[in-house]
Amino acid sequence: MPPADFYSRVREDPRFREFVLPLEKLDTIRDAMLFIRRDGLIVFSEGYCHQGNNLIGNIIYAPDPEGSKTIFGMPYASVIKHKTEDDEEDWVDYAEQLQLYRELAPESQKDKPIYAHYKCRFNLDEMIGFVDHRRSLATARRMKPEIDDSMHKLAGMLGIEVDNIGCTGSLALGNLKTAHDFDLVFYGTLTQNWDIVNQIYEITKIPERQVWEYGMFWAIRFYDDWGNLICPFFSYLDPAEIPLRDFTMTALGEEDVLTATISDDSHTFYMPSVLGLEAAETAKSDCRPRQLILYHGGLRGEYRRGDRVEARGIPVRVALAEASYPAFLCTHLNQSRKL
Repeated sequence: MPPADFYSRVREDPRFREFVLPLEKLDTIRDAMLFIRRDGLIVFSEGYCHQGNNLIGNIIYAPDPEGSKTIFGMPYASVIKHKTEDDEEDWVDYAEQLQLYRELAPESQKDKPIYAHYKCRFNLDEMIGFVDHRRSLATARRMKPEIDDSMHKLAGMLGIEVDNIGCTGSLALGNLKTAHDFDLVFYGTLTQNWDIVNQIYEITKIPERQVWEYGMFWAIRFYDDWGNLICPFFSYLDPAEIPLRDFTMTALGEEDVLTATISDDSHTFYMPSVLGLEAAETAKSDCRPRQLILYHGGLRGEYRRGDRVEARGIPVRVALAEASYPAFLCTHLNQSRKL
């Protein structure tokens, strides 16, 4: 589909007009924001470092005449999930997603930073609009009273302001059909968001409140008091608390194996998860990483202070404006485990 044709077909769609903002209204790129490219690809931003005019993210939906999801009045297919033979929804492995990215947008795979191995690099000039987390959820609440009721109940349960909750995923694009499965974005300071996460850790001690999907237990997904499935993302309200906002990263060697103890879990539930280490050792090098950096969202909240971990990844040097230090990078959720 030619880019101009896509935009002409969706710009008057009520959902597009209600939920998508023009790029000139973008002030900062946060994790888990949605962007719409000129050809209709929908991109999910990853992390907070998007230097220059770039956007690092994953393609999550693509226009497809055979697609089962309707977005902006057009058929779309998910790039990150697929149906099994039993008509169940299953997750597409990062390596398979990467192959799909190469087919859908081969140019997005050029000149990527090392931490974006399983991601795409786009130019913001390719985008025709973006979605704001909190604005989208406020719009969805206004359009569908059941969603408004669910969000007020959840906010009351967690003791937070409902206006500090946003959404991502298809709900953020105006797909309001699924009213019991929410991809939510909680805005707060580190302290405020930890208060929410500590409540979630208590909730998930109850087996029936736990979420098991795609063959694994999700540390901070949960069922709320009314049976809604909540998949939380967290957004830094204070930019000064973002550990990897503007940085560069270079490899210090080939793939290696790290064993270490988590000494600082302050950012465990964010993407990227930046975890302080002690007693860190690598099998092949004399690198002593200060941090384990999980530049993927698959294990948010998984690792806690005191956990002994093993990771297969790459020793790297992280350079910030004020300092640089050695770290260890994992870009796939299957590269780390608790010992």
